[in-house]
Amino acid sequence: MYNNILIPIDLEHVEMFPRAVEVAIQLFGNEKGKIHSLYVDSTKIHSISFTQVDNEVASQMRKEMKKRVRRVFEEHVPEEIQGSCHIRNGVVYDEILEEESRLQPDVILVAAGKPGVASYLLGSNAEKVLRHAQGNVFVIRDNKHW
Repeated sequence: MYNNILIPIDLEHVEMFPRAVEVAIQLFGNEKGKIHSLYVDSTKIHSISFTQVDNEVASQMRKEMKKRVRRVFEEHVPEEIQGSCHIRNGVVYDEILEEESRLQPDVILVAAGKPGVASYLLGSNAEKVLRHAQGNVFVIRDNKHW
């Protein structure tokens, strides 16, 4: 089946990460595999959120965010299948596609919540990853929001 899986983490929808991990484990079947995660900090790109915050406070917020990402990864991915947990700065979909190029995963599992008018079917990041990824991409929906 699959044994090298990439799951991007979205801290705004962190509740969907455990579901994606469950799906990844199912995709391993009886094989051993690794789950890799990627969180993309886009605050430096979209610095509007930090315009009223001094550099020291912004730096502390980023440190806390990194701790939270690692904690989410370690809490939900069993230790024996933990691969890498990366944090990058940049545009979300670009960094996911770059990580795909680097890791060469068998599949990327992208979580997507209930669509709204603006996104219609998928969020813009999920849609761009789905359209431009070189390999397989599975979209994981959170059934509680339907």
